Amino acid sequence: MSGHRTTERILDILQLIADNPGSHTFSDISAMLDIPKSTLSPIIHSLISRGFVQMRDNQHLAIGLSAFLVGNCFLSHQDHMALIEDILKDVTERCQETTHYAILSEGDTYYLKKADSPQAIRMVSSIGNKLPAYSTALGKALLSDRTLSDLNKLYPDGLKAITKNTITNMDVLYEQLQAIKTEGYAYESEESNEFIRCIAVPVCKGNAIAAAISISVPIFRYTKDREDSFKQLLNEAKSRIEQILSAMEISERP
Repeated sequence: MSGHRTTERILDILQLIADNPGSHTFSDISAMLDIPKSTLSPIIHSLISRGFVQMRDNQHLAIGLSAFLVGNCFLSHQDHMALIEDILKDVTERCQETTHYAILSEGDTYYLKKADSPQAIRMVSSIGNKLPAYSTALGKALLSDRTLSDLNKLYPDGLKAITKNTITNMDVLYEQLQAIKTEGYAYESEESNEFIRCIAVPVCKGNAIAAAISISVPIFRYTKDREDSFKQLLNEAKSRIEQILSAMEISERP
């Protein structure tokens, strides 16, 4: 059954702006979504007036505060997310590095929770941000149960470089995913953020990968001895989060 046309358009607009914050103008959105400007204008005006969209000085559109508050309301009412955040804080307290919890959103890593390192030099990230999954340790952990055919469907235009170290060869990515399935750990070194290394593990619900957790470390603080301790911390956190997810009726997998 098809949805209500205007409602569908509003949702398409919000999704486009959320996926590409500050990247598109009114005219861009009209062309990309094939919505006549005369139809689009009152929709955009209403979204701006209600605070769901904001117009930047360069006439590019971004998600507004109201949209953030609605999304934050969802997270705040998920008790299991508060428990997961506490686990991340515990890991960060013990290793003094930034930890993240994320799910897969189409082909992207979608950050749901984090605990910031108390160190002056640390990874800077934001809840709700997305990065191509193939460029992050979290994303590789999330993709580790996917087939090569799955990967080609997720990334029909290939793998685009985020930094000079990003993997852009699909076969190389698939080989790494096979290693993750064997070893249990996903790695990334300056593939999404320069000067940052990450290690992650998949988090399962039942027999499926539901989410992933990671520790992000400036490269000058990343050593083999610390990597061993990171693995232990991640495994402990993974076990605790999987117990939480197994008790939930909802699935974390989109």
